[in-house]
Amino acid sequence: MNYREIINSIKRNEIKNVYLFYGEETYLIDDVLRRFKTKLIDPNLEQLNFTLFENKEVDYKKIIDTCETLPFMAEKRLVYLNGLDVFKGGSDLFSETEKKQFIEYIAQIPESTVVIFYGNSPIDGRKKIIKEIKKYGVIAEFARLKEYELNRWIKSIFKESGKSIGAKELLLFKNNLDYLGRNPSQNLLDVENEIKKLVSFMGEKIDLERKHIDKVMGSNFHNDIFDLLNSIEKRNFSEAIERLNNMMSEKKEPILKILTTLGNQIKNILLSKLLLEEGYPDREIASKLKIHPYVASKCIAQSKQFTIGRLRELLNLFLDADMMIKSGTMDKELVMEMLVLKTCRQQN
Repeated sequence: MNYREIINSIKRNEIKNVYLFYGEETYLIDDVLRRFKTKLIDPNLEQLNFTLFENKEVDYKKIIDTCETLPFMAEKRLVYLNGLDVFKGGSDLFSETEKKQFIEYIAQIPESTVVIFYGNSPIDGRKKIIKEIKKYGVIAEFARLKEYELNRWIKSIFKESGKSIGAKELLLFKNNLDYLGRNPSQNLLDVENEIKKLVSFMGEKIDLERKHIDKVMGSNFHNDIFDLLNSIEKRNFSEAIERLNNMMSEKKEPILKILTTLGNQIKNILLSKLLLEEGYPDREIASKLKIHPYVASKCIAQSKQFTIGRLRELLNLFLDADMMIKSGTMDKELVMEMLVLKTCRQQN
């Protein structure tokens, strides 16, 4: 099952006794948990009928005792086990005997109890507990949304807020995000926060307009990155450092985000250039690199301004800067300024 299928099953009251959720999009997992609680638990009785177990406090006997306890003035009890590492290879959370007893209990969970496991990714599908949960319940991965899913989700969040977003505005909004692509820096919680800021700014307006996006989100982050790379390609240090300082100081972009995105873009520009030389048409490069077509078009255009050797030199400089920042050996802003200086002086 996926996120949408689980929501539909909750609406139809087709609820199993055991679930395993995993995946990086915890926003969706939290949303499904909220829906389960709304469906099954009276808010006035939540303390009696809902139990949360965190990884550090887990005791398998306590889990079983909780599952065996009848719900109070309700049909179902909800038990949520967050972050158990029994789903990974090499887990030592329980002894071998406890693991065996715990696995055997999956088949014995009473009808009055719904158990939801959240296993940190990745899970080991070869483990017996995974097979037992699949046999008696549901396993669902909450992966990052594909673009068409993201489109639908964004529209639904605007609709829930009493607002509307058109096709052109949706494209512009997505272009100002860093959710899609190979190495995104944002998750759905970040996207929702951007929507909340727009909704607040819109006031009584119903339809989102370009001016709202421009005012709230500023210029496109990726465009800022490409503009900075243009300055580096021209070896215009004063222009490059001005663009960098604008991103760091005025727009308050996190330094590591700037560096990571710059490094990723240089890599994508290099790969775009290599694919172009192999004869790939523009439209296939985005699919090949698994990046947004808008970003791919910018990479392809910019790849024509660099040699392959130059791109590889730049990539090495960015990797060195990344190591310096993560090791804490130098002030982050100084590392970035030195990086820009080096890249503007670098020769082919």
